[in-house]
Amino acid sequence: MLPLIDGKVVDITGPGRTDRFGVTATDLGASVIAPNGKLVSVFGDTFSGNRVGRGDWRSPVVLIGTGDANHEIVYEYAGGADPTYARQLWDYIHDAEASGWRRGGISTVIPSDLLRVGDSLYLHAIVNHGFGTVIWTEIWRSDDSGVSWTHMGEQAKFGADLHGGHAQCWSWDFDPHDGWVYVVATGFQRDKGIILMRVRPDQIGQRSRYSSWGFVGGRWGWGTQATPITPPGEHWGELTFRRTAPGRWVLGGFLASSYALGYRVVSSPVANMYTTPVQTPITGTSWDAEDHAGSRVAQLYGGYLLPESRLGIAGGVGLVVSQWRTDTGWPYRAMQFKSELTDTSRKPHRPDPINL
Repeated sequence: MLPLIDGKVVDITGPGRTDRFGVTATDLGASVIAPNGKLVSVFGDTFSGNRVGRGDWRSPVVLIGTGDANHEIVYEYAGGADPTYARQLWDYIHDAEASGWRRGGISTVIPSDLLRVGDSLYLHAIVNHGFGTVIWTEIWRSDDSGVSWTHMGEQAKFGADLHGGHAQCWSWDFDPHDGWVYVVATGFQRDKGIILMRVRPDQIGQRSRYSSWGFVGGRWGWGTQATPITPPGEHWGELTFRRTAPGRWVLGGFLASSYALGYRVVSSPVANMYTTPVQTPITGTSWDAEDHAGSRVAQLYGGYLLPESRLGIAGGVGLVVSQWRTDTGWPYRAMQFKSELTDTSRKPHRPDPINL
């Protein structure tokens, strides 16, 4: 068991950790517990060399091992055809403007998040034509605990302009009590708020079956054009959305407008986000002011909630935090942190300013 203190636990990727899988420089790391009990983590642009742009470039890749909010993450093997080397999960060539976009037009595919429902895992991925330019997003499925992945078909592809560009970067979780998969989403450009959708598990691969949560005629409801559920002025990047217990959900990730990792703890996916405070347990800082033990991290992003996170306890929440020093290309890694989040899910909030 890890001690119940806040701050950095360990680098979970990088030299001496994951370079034996060809994962020396990488980021992201959204994680779930697979049906076989292993921790499955998905990473974005990955390089076998010691900094961004060096060595074999792949994205997405999967590493599988053990660990959670209370135990150090250690990867044991790679997803894909070769357990000793993290291959790109599916074949495509990383294209670029320099080539005239003659090799397929896809610069890279960035993973959003993993979802487990029953014995299956699902991966939502963002297909890009140059940085920040999303072409479409799509869903892949694994029925062997994250080793092999199959595209769910044309109906599992979503246009980049869906809901005004607010449905590009996803996080999702399943509520077994009401039988819905809830999806939060935002734009890939870190300049938008968060929207909410839902779908039945057996319809995950059918885009027409997703219903969005919107504000129409003075009230919120399902089945209309999506309305951001977060207050104006909040801009989000990578998202994490997890049901930690019945009636307890954590929504957060990279809060770009505050240069911090931000989270709300609510009782329901449709709880009032306007009146629930944002908690920022890890904040951004300059490189010369870093203090990982004090949860201050330069050029941070990501912030994925780990399984077995516990609220209201110092060090009870586990987070995977990315860091990329863009001027030198290193560090470019995923790190395991421990933090505390207050459980605000059952505390009375001020009245909804819209639905009084």
